[in-house]
Amino acid sequence: MTFILQCPVCRQPLLATPSGYQCAAKHSFDASRQGYVNLVLAHNKHSKEPGDDPEMVLSRRRFLDLGYYNQISDGINQAIATVLSESASAGDCSVLDAGCGEGFYLARLKEALAHGRDPHLPIEYHGVDVSKFAIRQATQRDRSMGWFVASINDLPFLDDSLDLVLNVFSPANTPEFARILKASGSLVFVSPGPKHLNGLREIIYPVTREHDAPAITEKAKGLFSPAAVQRITYPLELIGNQTIMDLLAMTPYYWNIDRETKGKVAALDRLQMDVDVEIRVFRKKSGDGAGELESGLEK
Repeated sequence: MTFILQCPVCRQPLLATPSGYQCAAKHSFDASRQGYVNLVLAHNKHSKEPGDDPEMVLSRRRFLDLGYYNQISDGINQAIATVLSESASAGDCSVLDAGCGEGFYLARLKEALAHGRDPHLPIEYHGVDVSKFAIRQATQRDRSMGWFVASINDLPFLDDSLDLVLNVFSPANTPEFARILKASGSLVFVSPGPKHLNGLREIIYPVTREHDAPAITEKAKGLFSPAAVQRITYPLELIGNQTIMDLLAMTPYYWNIDRETKGKVAALDRLQMDVDVEIRVFRKKSGDGAGELESGLEK
């Protein structure tokens, strides 16, 4: 990760040291005993412990480890494998999961790509999340990857330093993503499709409507060219109150519903719904506004 990381204080390169990282101005950031590095400056925090709390992180890990979203992960892995196979990068490849949570998608990506890429062109994997509790869980999946506590609004990477940014069900900052991506870099953005979790939403809301198309296509104009989109849909049945509540805790609905509505969900022991997810691939525009990336994904 030499010459990829950026000091959050002075913006100079962060270089690896025996205990963590340090820049030329002597700003130092030590690795925790779990192996991650906290790069959120105290005065930039909006709360004492920003991001997901331990209970939410554990709910997400329990749910994801049951395999319910493996098809989403497989679709992401296929999309990224296609992008990397067509990449013009001739050296090491650097991938960032921005808003990585507890590391589920990045760990499965690494496993999927381990057998499909030229071993002489290694991939460096990085995960960033503002929740230190999430990053602690992520280190348990694979300590060989670079895990950092940081905000997507101030990513700790140098300009033009990464080949690909993955953003899954997480807030996006397209100018920041464009800043850190190389000229040939790509953004893979994953968001709910129109009918995602409709069975759950029908319990929560008296009247439901389809999810709106994500705003990222409009926000990315001028910075990225849309390259491909893939939609993944499948029915899903959850059995068991714990699993249903774990799913609820992964969603914004957990914070937006009242106690009575939350009680209705808590009373369920079976839930049928649809998974509906869209995977969008964008390519960073060069100065001359280069055209779209050709992709094997469904157009």
